[in-house]
Amino acid sequence: MSEFNKKQKKHLRELAGLTYEKEMNLALGGLFEEFKKWEKGKLNPLDLNEKIHQHHNYKSRDLYKIYAMGDPEMAVARGIARGLIKEEEVKENCLGSLERTIEFYKENKGLA
Repeated sequence: MSEFNKKQKKHLRELAGLTYEKEMNLALGGLFEEFKKWEKGKLNPLDLNEKIHQHHNYKSRDLYKIYAMGDPEMAVARGIARGLIKEEEVKENCLGSLERTIEFYKENKGLA
């Protein structure tokens, strides 16, 4: 991220945080569906507990690593490629520098 100035880096960190929230909402939506199945008696408590465990130990941690511990430039490019944020949301003249990384993620389907 050395090519970005201080203001741009701050902007990218903010966008990475927004993208993290959006992706976590999607992940929690999937978990919520499992709770609905449990509530209707279509999923037993042990299976629901396993779904919660899987979410916490894998999906949640993976997202944390990407968005909270990773490079904001990569996180924003990934978010754009996955359709979580729009290119129009990227300000501070950052988009041009992200184009190659966005294309990489689009070609690799956001490395889902």
